[in-house]
Amino acid sequence: MRSTCLKSLLRLSVLLAGAPLAASAMQMNTCDDQLLLSGDVERGDYYEIKKRLSAHPEIGVVVLRNSRGGDAESGYDVGEYFRDKGISTYLSGYCLSSCSRMFLGGKERFFTDDFPLGKSNVGFHSNYNNAGNIMPGAQWKLSHFIQQYSDGKADPALVERWVNIPNHNGFARFYHPTALHRRDGVSMLMCNGSEGNRQWELCEKISDHDALSMGIITSLDIKHSCDADAIHARESSSSSASNGSEPGQ
Repeated sequence: MRSTCLKSLLRLSVLLAGAPLAASAMQMNTCDDQLLLSGDVERGDYYEIKKRLSAHPEIGVVVLRNSRGGDAESGYDVGEYFRDKGISTYLSGYCLSSCSRMFLGGKERFFTDDFPLGKSNVGFHSNYNNAGNIMPGAQWKLSHFIQQYSDGKADPALVERWVNIPNHNGFARFYHPTALHRRDGVSMLMCNGSEGNRQWELCEKISDHDALSMGIITSLDIKHSCDADAIHARESSSSSASNGSEPGQ
């Protein structure tokens, strides 16, 4: 009887060891030498992304598209993994919260013209629990991550501000520095989370820093995702949901 129980426990432990730690939630597709990631971030995404990249060693670019973030630890883990592997990251649409950490992990980081550049942005804030409160110790961990993965370019005072935004709807938003064609040259916003879709009207405009000077991107070059033509065809035939207000002048 004892032997049978031990065998059953062994079989159970083997099954549990081989089981995934969490289900992945991001949509993942490949085309050419690119891995396309979109949607919410869950803990299991880190393991699935590693599996996809291992199965496709030709991939050198990860496209991060229209993600509002999600699991904080996955953002850190995936960002670190991208840097270790020398993967470049492309911004396609918006990439917020934990997605921004994935983006910052890219060895080289670029905007794409998949969606209108007036709406395309990467957004940083703190780490929050389910109640919407900043998690203990989150500021220190996040600020150090940003300093390291921006290659030491991020302004510490601005980073300190955004890792302490109390409202989880608030973000430091970075747009392409030259594509907006604003007369004041502003391409970075500091938003407290109460602005809704009136961000360019109500958020604080940061005039002396941008995505390039802060190390969020490594070049002003605008890239093309491998499925950009299909996106442009869809966008031209139907109006897209807005993510933030237009930049205006």
